[in-house]
Amino acid sequence: MVWDLPTRLFHWGFVISIVGAFISGERGATQAHEYFGLAAFGLIVFRLIWGMIGYETARLSRLLTPPRLLLGYVKDILARRTHRPTFGHNPLGGLAVIALLSVMGTMAVTGLWTGDDVLYEAPLTAAGLAPHFAHPMAVWHERLHFLVPLLAVLHILAIAAHRLWLGEKLITRMITGGADNTHETKKPSPAQTRLGLVLLFTCLGASLSLSLLTPSYG
Repeated sequence: MVWDLPTRLFHWGFVISIVGAFISGERGATQAHEYFGLAAFGLIVFRLIWGMIGYETARLSRLLTPPRLLLGYVKDILARRTHRPTFGHNPLGGLAVIALLSVMGTMAVTGLWTGDDVLYEAPLTAAGLAPHFAHPMAVWHERLHFLVPLLAVLHILAIAAHRLWLGEKLITRMITGGADNTHETKKPSPAQTRLGLVLLFTCLGASLSLSLLTPSYG
């Protein structure tokens, strides 16, 4: 198995939360935007923790590749050379995950303090926790907004390139978990999978509960 169940659930939950947050934000659906944003925040917290204690391919240490190996991988792709399949994220995929987690994580954190002092107060602003952060956080939340569709498009193009150029079915593998017969690996144990699922839903539930701090929408 390439991707364990908690990682796959994180992936698709993250997709839904980011798409939902972007669309609701564009349409001015404040309450929905908050829920999607909080869900994204909880999922990111889970991913960071799971990246330290989770299954082998989920480890954050596997996301970074030495520049020499990264350059060699890019040359192989451009030349369509046959290379040993990567167990987990390939070198470029690892960088993409870092970029996504960094940008979306910053968006989620700044969203916790955003507010306009008129119609909306984010959870931590409403709770009175460092309310002077509200304005600068709102500014950065808005400034980073344009990066969301850009990263999404690049991600989709990368998936399409792997499918059409290299014949790799990345989406299918992220749905089924994928099979790997080229690396000596152990499947995640049932106990590890249960731990991941409990952690995932705990982080998600805790983050969504922050919405209780927000004043009621009238």
